[in-house]
Amino acid sequence: MNIARIATAALLVGILALATATLSAQPLSKKARGTKTVKLSDKVGKNQFTWNSDAPMEKIQGTAEGVSGTLTLDPSNVATIRGTISAQVGTFKSGNDMRDEHIRSATWLDAAKFPTITFAITSVSNVTVKGNKATGKATGNFTMHGVTKQLTIPFTLTYIDESAVSRKRAPGDLVSITADFNVALKEYNVAGSRGTIGSKVGESILVKAQLFGTTAQ
Repeated sequence: MNIARIATAALLVGILALATATLSAQPLSKKARGTKTVKLSDKVGKNQFTWNSDAPMEKIQGTAEGVSGTLTLDPSNVATIRGTISAQVGTFKSGNDMRDEHIRSATWLDAAKFPTITFAITSVSNVTVKGNKATGKATGNFTMHGVTKQLTIPFTLTYIDESAVSRKRAPGDLVSITADFNVALKEYNVAGSRGTIGSKVGESILVKAQLFGTTAQ
């Protein structure tokens, strides 16, 4: 009986592993072949990061624009995604001009000394593909305020083959990516004004990325 149970369990594990491998191996595109270079473009959609600070005394929402980047991607193997995404610290906005000046100041993100925030993808795992959509986890080097840390970010990617309809938006195959992740300010040596972090500014900032690009160069 025990042998039968072990054999059944092993079979189920094997079937699950095969199903997972099949899902991850499915191509995103029926037309695209080989590695594609995807350049972020606001013609496809507005590239930006939205961020949320949740602290006991204040809740702040804002955006970061000036987003740029280039990715390489083989639609038949999503795990091959590599590239770097950048956002300009000088574009941070929170709906309050004085607060925005503080965010960009040397006390906080220091836009003059560290003008960009970047994420360089080094590996992709846990990929699942369904139709022209894929989910996975991108691991890479996240650099902010002169500090680089390894970060793993869950993402959803949509790949749209070029068509007469898509060309009304932009030429080339179109790609959109959404991702949510948290950034702990202390880990990036962002001290802020004395006593502010933890009371008026959250110790960790929730960031939501919306990225849009095209294979047309």
